[in-house]
Amino acid sequence: MTKAERLHFLDNIVADAVRLDALLQRLRDLAQAESSVAEGSSSVADTISSLRERFPALNISSRGDTDISIALPPEAAGIAFANLAENALQHGATLLELRVSADARTAVILVCDDGTGISEANRQRIFQPFFSTRREQGGTGMGLGIVRAMLSSHGGTIRLLPTTGAGAEFEITIPGPS
Repeated sequence: MTKAERLHFLDNIVADAVRLDALLQRLRDLAQAESSVAEGSSSVADTISSLRERFPALNISSRGDTDISIALPPEAAGIAFANLAENALQHGATLLELRVSADARTAVILVCDDGTGISEANRQRIFQPFFSTRREQGGTGMGLGIVRAMLSSHGGTIRLLPTTGAGAEFEITIPGPS
């Protein structure tokens, strides 16, 4: 092997090690989400504030009753909504909007972005573990699975809504605090 070939080979090993490390962390997050027994609630407004701090490149806005509490502990809410914000950012979004509505028992949060959106061919696969449209950029395909597992372990759901044009829109339904 030439020196250039060895260096290229070593670069590939390092890149693969970084990707495996990211994948292991995502698997830990998924395991935590699936076995989550922590109880508690969080404020949607606090979650939005946290997202704004963590994702300064996104213009994060909100509409509706953001003062409500939902039956997700702050850490779980942070993980779920941060995964959605991260996905939006990775797909070219500059705007992220959370639209909140609630009744006496349930909150519905629409999470909308202006990114490249999700192709029709990929819509049925996005919640499958390890499915990624960003594998070459280090995507693990675990983010939406983690979101779904985290919400499910607290009585919530997530679904991808149909969109016209660019962007993606997810509907999260989660109980209010007991």
